[in-house]
Amino acid sequence: MKKITLKLISINIKDSPRAVPLAAASLKAQLDSVDSISQKLDVSFHDYTIDNSADFIAEDLCRNIPDMIGFSTYLWNKNLVCETCRLIKGKFPDILLFAGGAEATALPLILLNSAPFDYVIKGEGEIVLTEVMHRLLNGEPLADIPGVFLKGAKLNPGKDQQPVMDLNVLPSPYLSGTMDPCRYTGLWWELSRGCPFKCGFCFESRGVAGVRQYSLERIQKELELFEEKKVNQIFVLDPTFNCDMKRAKKILRMIHKTAPLIHYTFEIRTEFIDRELAGLFAGLHCGLQVGLQSAHPDVLANINRKIDTVKFAEKISLLNQAGAIFGLDLIYGLPGDTPAGFKESLNYALGLQPNHLDIFPLAVIPGTALYDQAESFSLNCLKDAPYTLISSPGFSESEMARAESLKNACEIFYNRGGATGWMFMALETLGIDPVNFLSDFAVHLSSCEQPLKLTKEEITAMQTSFVKEQFIRHNKKNLFPVMEDIIAIHGALNSSLYAGPLVTAGSGTFNDETVFCLSPGTISLSLKYDFDELMTVGELTFEEFLDHHHRKKTYLVVYNYGGAVKTMIIDRTLSRLLRSFTGIETLQHICEKENIKSRKKIEEFLEFAVKEQMIHTT
Repeated sequence: MKKITLKLISINIKDSPRAVPLAAASLKAQLDSVDSISQKLDVSFHDYTIDNSADFIAEDLCRNIPDMIGFSTYLWNKNLVCETCRLIKGKFPDILLFAGGAEATALPLILLNSAPFDYVIKGEGEIVLTEVMHRLLNGEPLADIPGVFLKGAKLNPGKDQQPVMDLNVLPSPYLSGTMDPCRYTGLWWELSRGCPFKCGFCFESRGVAGVRQYSLERIQKELELFEEKKVNQIFVLDPTFNCDMKRAKKILRMIHKTAPLIHYTFEIRTEFIDRELAGLFAGLHCGLQVGLQSAHPDVLANINRKIDTVKFAEKISLLNQAGAIFGLDLIYGLPGDTPAGFKESLNYALGLQPNHLDIFPLAVIPGTALYDQAESFSLNCLKDAPYTLISSPGFSESEMARAESLKNACEIFYNRGGATGWMFMALETLGIDPVNFLSDFAVHLSSCEQPLKLTKEEITAMQTSFVKEQFIRHNKKNLFPVMEDIIAIHGALNSSLYAGPLVTAGSGTFNDETVFCLSPGTISLSLKYDFDELMTVGELTFEEFLDHHHRKKTYLVVYNYGGAVKTMIIDRTLSRLLRSFTGIETLQHICEKENIKSRKKIEEFLEFAVKEQMIHTT
C-alpha cells in the first residue's frame, strides 16, 4: 500500500550553524514512533532560508507532489510561508496545507486567514499533530481537537490543548536517528521547556507555568551521541539554563566528562550564578548570553523584570574573575525608557566589560504580555513581522533611528572589532565614557556605505584611524603609537580566531619550486614596541608605559592552530618571508627577491610553520 506523504518545512532566517530544523525533526520523530501512523504515513523534513523565493520553495516542494505540507512559522518567515502556500494551493489544490510554530500559537486565526491553510495548530505540536494525523488517516473529522483551528473557528482558550507535562514520553530526534548530527555545522539542544519568569516582551512568558525537564539519563545519552558524531557546536534552547542551579551544575559536569571539546551557548540569569557555577562555565568551551535589557528598575518594571545594578554587577564580576565568556543583551524603546535612559544603560552594560553586547530595538511580538499592553503604553509598532517599535512617548521615530546608529557603532567597533580587550584602555586615557566615544564613532561610520559588510581587517583599519583622531583631539597624540600597536595585536587575534584553523593540512615536504600561502588565520605584524612589554599596558597607564619602555621594532606572527590562536615573535627576515607567501611565487624566487641567504634557518622555520599550520602549500 502506498503511504500518504507529509513534508514538514523549516524556513530559517539565514544559513548558519543555528539553521537546524529541530522542530520539524521532533515532529517526525514523534509521528514515526506511533506504529499505527508510521505504517501509513511517510514523513520527511526540509529546510530553506528566507533568501529562497516563494517560487523556488513551492516548486522544490512539489517536484514529488506530497499529500500534505506543514510549515513552522515565525516572525521572520511568516510572509514567505503565506506566499509559498498561495502558490502551492493555486497549482495543487488537493495538497493539504497547515502551519504551527510561534506565529500560529500567538495569532492562530489571523495566520489561518492569511493564506489558504486547511488548518493551523496552536501550541506544542507533537501530541496534537499525532492526533490530527491519526484522524486524517482514518477519515475522521478534526473539528473538536483542542488546539486545532479550521476555517470559521473562533478563539476559545478553554479548548487549547495541554502541553506535554512529562517530556520524556517524547522521542529524541537525535537518539531516534531522525536527525543526523553530522549533517549540520551546529545543533539546537533542548534540555527543558518553559521559563520560571514572566517577562512582558518574551514569548516564553506565556503558556504553562514553570519549567518541564528532560531526564538527565536522556541528556547523557544525547551527549554521548554528540561526542561520537564529533559535533562542533551546540546552542542550548533553554531560556534560563541555570534557573535550577543544582541541575545546571550536574549537566555542566556531565559535559566536562563526556563532551568537553564541543562549543556550547547558554542563556542564563545572573540571579542564579555563584562562584562554583562561574568556574564550571569557564572550564568549558562555551559562551553565555545574559539578559540585561535595561539598567533602570522603573523601566524593567513595565516588562515585569527587576534589577539591582550593584548585585547584577557583582554576579557578572564572578564570570569575569573566572574567565567565562559572556555577552549582554540590551533593548532600546522599552515602555518608559528614553534616549538618555538607554545611553545610561549602554554605559552601564559596557562598564561590565562583556565579551560582546547585543542591542535590539523593542519588538512587540504577538502572544506576549506587552502585545496586549501596547495600547496602554502608547506603543506605535509595525503591524506585521518583525513587529518592531516605530515610536513611543519616550522615543520618537528619529530618536529610534539615532539609537539604531549607536547600536551599529557598538556592533562594529566593540563586537565585530573585538575591542573588548582594549577599548577601556583608550577610554580611561581619553577620559570619556563609552556612549560619547561610540557616538563619535557612529559619525565616523556614517561615511561608510555598507558598514555591516566591513571585513575584520577593514574594521581594524577604521578603528585605528578613528582612535588616532580621538587621541589627537584630546591632546594625547604622543600616546597613540602604543595604542596603535595594541589595536593591531587585538585586531589580528580577533581576525585569526574567526578565520579558524586550516581545514586540510598540506604536504610537509617542500623544495625551491614550492609555492606557499599563509593559512586563513595567519597574520604577520610589524610592531613599534616589544610585544611582551606591550602586554603590561593595563597594569601600567600609557604614560607609565612610555616612562618605562622605549621603541623596539618587533615582528609578530599570529596564527590559528586547531582553533587555538597562537602568537610567535620572529625576526625581520622571517617576517619578510611570510609577507611574500601569496600563493604565486616559488620559494626560490622569493628568497632571491628578498635577498635571503640563510637557507638553513629558513628551512627549519618552514618545517615548523607547516607543522603548526601557519602556512600551507598550494
